Amino acid sequence: MVKKAKRDTSLTEAKQDAFLAAYGESGSKRAACLASNVGRSTVTDWEKNDTHGFKIKMAIATEMFREMLQDMAIGRVQNQKPNDNPVLLITLLNAMWPERYRRDGQTSGSEVKEMMVEWKRWVRDNKKKSKDDPKVSDAEKAHKDAIDQVESILTRKKSKNDDSG
Repeated sequence: MVKKAKRDTSLTEAKQDAFLAAYGESGSKRAACLASNVGRSTVTDWEKNDTHGFKIKMAIATEMFREMLQDMAIGRVQNQKPNDNPVLLITLLNAMWPERYRRDGQTSGSEVKEMMVEWKRWVRDNKKKSKDDPKVSDAEKAHKDAIDQVESILTRKKSKNDDSG
């Protein structure tokens, strides 16, 4: 009897490991279930009963997925061209340095809308400016404009928060 219980425990842990590895890569329970051939109800039972410490293992797998996303985002920011969209950079600054670039840790719909309006204005202005001065390259103008735009948005956001705080 002890051997059977031990075998069942080993099998369950092996299935959990397969599921958690897939979840750490995909960030999706559905995809992880398909990849590991584990039923969704089984995962729900593991979570509900904390089978073999599943809750902490799941938290670790979730952290692995978040870090993978962060690595991907940082890589994309590092490889951006000067005229690429700065929204990813702003988002990473908000996440990684919230005390400097984010006041309350929450973004309202109006702030998101404001960012999009500013971004559209930046794109429109950038197209206009690059035609005006042929001496400065488009990339240099776009880089300077992107930095100015981000600083302007953050300054306005900071002054709004200071006024309301």
